[in-house]
Amino acid sequence: MRLTMTALRNAMIRIRAFLDVMDAAMSASAAVRLHHAPAVADLRRLGIEPTRAAMAALSRA
Repeated sequence: MRLTMTALRNAMIRIRAFLDVMDAAMSASAAVRLHHAPAVADLRRLGIEPTRAAMAALSRA
């Protein structure tokens, strides 16, 4: 039974991580669609490390 609970826990962790990434992607996408710069936190959750120059360029676009 312990193996089953470990597998279930791992599956739940992976599902939560997937949903977190999807949330960040939708938030960044919505910001771009509305002609706003995406939040730095959303970009970082997507694995993008924004620089000051990149964020300045996004805010001017």
